[in-house]
Amino acid sequence: MAKKSISSVELAALVNELQFIIRGKVSQIYHQENEEFVLQLHAPGQGKQLLKIVPGKFLCLTDAKDVPLRPSGFCMQLRKYLSHASINDMYQQESERIVIFELEKLTTFFLIVELFSKGNIILTDKDYMIITVLDRQIWKDRTVKPGEKYLFPTPGINWKKLTENKLVSILHNSDKKNLATTLATEIGLGGVYAEELCRRSGVDKDLLPTQVSPTMAQELLKELTTMIKQIKKPQGFIYAEQVTPFPLLNEIPLHKTKTYNKAISTLNPFNIVSPYDKKIKALERTIAEQQQSIHELETKMSLSKQKGELIYEKYMPLQKLLEIVKELKKNKDWNEIALELKKEKKIKAVDLKHKKIIIDL
Repeated sequence: MAKKSISSVELAALVNELQFIIRGKVSQIYHQENEEFVLQLHAPGQGKQLLKIVPGKFLCLTDAKDVPLRPSGFCMQLRKYLSHASINDMYQQESERIVIFELEKLTTFFLIVELFSKGNIILTDKDYMIITVLDRQIWKDRTVKPGEKYLFPTPGINWKKLTENKLVSILHNSDKKNLATTLATEIGLGGVYAEELCRRSGVDKDLLPTQVSPTMAQELLKELTTMIKQIKKPQGFIYAEQVTPFPLLNEIPLHKTKTYNKAISTLNPFNIVSPYDKKIKALERTIAEQQQSIHELETKMSLSKQKGELIYEKYMPLQKLLEIVKELKKNKDWNEIALELKKEKKIKAVDLKHKKIIIDL
């Protein structure tokens, strides 16, 4: 499994699934190898739970913990402030790869987990003043270190609240090479879910963003709404290269799990993959994509054949209809032609804008 981190969509699914820990308590904190942290929690009605946090990668429930002989200084500080603290809330920062735990122990604290870039874990007071931090970082627009006020990174587009007008505006102002890239980067869905959205909506992922019509945008937004509903109650679908919270269209998972947390817990972000394995995986992906393309072409061929056979079967009445339209065009405009054609029972609609006639065969 090459997957080592999660997207914004996947984080939203995990956070939805972890809502049961709210009103629970932090009973212990462990700092394991490779900057992995485990929060030992007591969840209402669920008992002891182990929440693994890997900054810059992911977080999920786990079944195992390693207890180091000597906890790190950062771990000791977290224990000092958060041991036996109550969890008042847990949420994703808009649609960013940031999780916020609101905790209370005499006063309010925020434990902020950043899952983008190299990642970080920050503990702040109720006013977001930083108490302690896993890694001190200086960015162009913010400084993350004790004594500084924590500032969230400049937010991107919140796909959870995307409107049709906003989507059309983004697409028509995008300079990306295709629709999928725009959805992945400018909307923030990531590559997997950008392509999945295109497949579900039937909109060509290779279209230029500026070529997307309002009707196509409506279909994209409709399917995005469906995906958002699916991640409210996610499950785990494990593929060769991906672990998703809902099934991918036209793809068969290798395994399924009852919860998405369980599926994510199978990831090993520190596993080193040899160049040969990478090459094999790349070839496997190419083969899978080619097989998918063949399947889609065969489906289109079958449908086109059926259409051709039907047209051949109905050739005479269709030819007669064409002759009628040609005759009417000599003396009437299209509005008058539409009125005449609608008298025919088999004609379901006349599209004046595109000059098309829809017939029930």
